[in-house]
Amino acid sequence: MSDLTGRNIVITGASSGIGQALAIEAAQRGARVAIVARRADRLATVLKRCHESSPSSTMVVADLSELESIDALASTLIDSLDGRVDVLVNNAGVPKRKRTDQMTADDVEGVMAINYFSPVRLTLAMLPHMLERNSGDIVNVSSMGVHMAAFGVSAYSASKAALEFFTEGLYVELGKTNVRAHLFVPGTTASEFSTDKPGNNAPFPSDPAATSTSEEVAIALLSCLETESFVTYTGEREAQTSSKRNADVNAWLANMRQVFTGM
Repeated sequence: MSDLTGRNIVITGASSGIGQALAIEAAQRGARVAIVARRADRLATVLKRCHESSPSSTMVVADLSELESIDALASTLIDSLDGRVDVLVNNAGVPKRKRTDQMTADDVEGVMAINYFSPVRLTLAMLPHMLERNSGDIVNVSSMGVHMAAFGVSAYSASKAALEFFTEGLYVELGKTNVRAHLFVPGTTASEFSTDKPGNNAPFPSDPAATSTSEEVAIALLSCLETESFVTYTGEREAQTSSKRNADVNAWLANMRQVFTGM
């Protein structure tokens, strides 16, 4: 496991699940973390855990759906870390489990705001800071919903697919700099994210043998900071699934249609 001593890391969506585990793991490895989320009470609890190993870590309460406030948020985060952000992890996201014929325009726009526009705007706000220093890592968290089949989650998967291509553009364009873009793709994770949510259909049943803990996912995510590779998956299972889909997407989706609809 890599030592993160001396690195300043911003983590969004840090009040629960993967973000919470990531903040605690990074702090235990010596990082100074600035954690961001809407729920002040939950965020304060996570910060208390971080302070056990990283006393100078900090928190900023923010609603990332308020897109016009993100530039100011970026400035606050940079200031809170004494003018230096080494790693930005865009982890915050919302589920949207609805069949397409059940969705409204508000459903689509709401999930795009949090899952795509928000991380893009925070990245754009932080990027000049990193380029000026010619150093930094940007990690955007996607989903296996882009790498399997978008049945019942088309708006969610579309928002994450958009984030993936934005990250791909960054990865290629930043090639001559020391600022790196990473795509991280978690698989099924035992967290609050995958439980029942208002305005969503019930989550799909998950195979316990194929479900990772938030702590396992956090460790896998941090490993991407040690590589020049574009994409990192939680594990080999997720990587092989994506590879099989990409090898023959027509056959893959025909099989998924049979599984989900019997047609």
